[in-house]
Amino acid sequence: MARDWALKHVQDYPWCADWHPDIGSVALVVSELVTNAQRHAGGSVELSLVLEASRLRITVRDDSRAQPLMCPADPGKVGGHGLRIVATLAAGQWGVTPYGSGKRVWAELQPPGLVAEPR
Repeated sequence: MARDWALKHVQDYPWCADWHPDIGSVALVVSELVTNAQRHAGGSVELSLVLEASRLRITVRDDSRAQPLMCPADPGKVGGHGLRIVATLAAGQWGVTPYGSGKRVWAELQPPGLVAEPR
């Protein structure tokens, strides 16, 4: 449901002619972040998008202060690859921000070669 909601908004947004985020990447980032929040944080989960001509920020808020951990790469292991996938698709533009009694985990998809502004 979260993935479908996000994809509809991303597909309906008037992106510039030079760039729009890859729909498969959007689906995977949303799925990984929402699943991690549901599986590891419990409580309520909120998905939000910031859509701009040159970037897409995907944010998932949850009620846990526990920080997500990027597991070491282990191709033989089932599971534990989600944040590594998110970091790769977001070209390293992802992070965690405290929020109330929980946190926000975010990732940005941008055109290749765009230098991210500090946030």
